[in-house]
Amino acid sequence: MDFLEIHSLLLREPNLLLPLLDLSNINKNNLEFCEVKILKNHQDLILSDSGKLIHVVKGRLLQQINNSKQIVNAIWMENDFIFHNVFQPNSYEYVAFGHVELAIYDAKAVLQELSGQPFFPDLLIDTLKREESQFYRYSLMQTKSVQERVLDSIKLLSKRGETGFHIPKMVNYLLLSKCCQISPHTAKKVVRELEETNKIVYKKGKSILIYDADDLGL
Repeated sequence: MDFLEIHSLLLREPNLLLPLLDLSNINKNNLEFCEVKILKNHQDLILSDSGKLIHVVKGRLLQQINNSKQIVNAIWMENDFIFHNVFQPNSYEYVAFGHVELAIYDAKAVLQELSGQPFFPDLLIDTLKREESQFYRYSLMQTKSVQERVLDSIKLLSKRGETGFHIPKMVNYLLLSKCCQISPHTAKKVVRELEETNKIVYKKGKSILIYDADDLGL
């Protein structure tokens, strides 16, 4: 059995970095290495240019390209790790989607500590795969229709219920336009079309995107 076969068998849930951090000497209470931060909805995360390792403990963190359009190019979920300015400088900004709890580590200290562990190469492989996955998701999005983009974003940002995806009030036209790289006017038009075809319904004052065959695995 070669290295890649062993690599594929390793337990990675919820994330390989979590058990490696638990095995390390990194102290989460040491302010020199780690800062715990709580963000409210729409609150920006301000980071220095130095390398940071961001652990999304709870909630969702939107990663934006820092330009005049403020395009969302990644949505990081609970137990995701973000390597900010570690392997190369970038111009990303981050904003909270709802209540978000983060643990922000000094990347250099963490990587130096973990580099002595036998599973460190696996961590690097997992990191690259996750980065590629996010890049692929948003590259693939550009090949889809506008309605498919909106549907994908709504599903990703909503909670599953018995009959469909419960859409938070925070999922508005501006947010959908950022995630789908379309104008707010276009996002509003698509949502209205989904409502007219009863794909989005309102029950007890809540918006619900009804499951389709793919969502039910049919």
